[in-house]
Amino acid sequence: MKSLPFLSLFSLITFFGCENSSDSHHGEGGSKHVHIAPHGGDLVEVGEHGSGFNLELLLHPDGFLQIYVLDAHAENFVRIPAPSILITIPGENNSTTIECEPIEDQATGETIGNTSLFTSTTRITDYLPLKGVIEELQILEFTYPNVEISFSGKSKDNLNEN
Repeated sequence: MKSLPFLSLFSLITFFGCENSSDSHHGEGGSKHVHIAPHGGDLVEVGEHGSGFNLELLLHPDGFLQIYVLDAHAENFVRIPAPSILITIPGENNSTTIECEPIEDQATGETIGNTSLFTSTTRITDYLPLKGVIEELQILEFTYPNVEISFSGKSKDNLNEN
């Protein structure tokens, strides 16, 4: 009888655990698991689901792209030392590169070289919807090559403005 509570707990964990997929998916029992972007932006999964990371893409009211680096379930910020994040947007004749610089935040103690927030140096409104590639992204001890991103530009905060 002592194993009954253990089996119940194990069943709950198995039932509600993550499956392999992107933002939302169904478990075998029909339960739905959803990763919610904390700022209402678009999530981009980086690495394997459940053990990788997420990027949350947002459109700043002034037209700049903001990128938050988040953990596997988009619940916690992950600070990285990157000097910038470069996004290559392929074009018919040539490609365009958008540079996103690290942002300091005195309230959280985040600094250049130890931050989870990056903002583009140029406005991106002319590139929306944006499809591009981050050729290399270093998060903690992991390196992710050719991270494909797709961003509609329609985040929760600016849906009413468009």
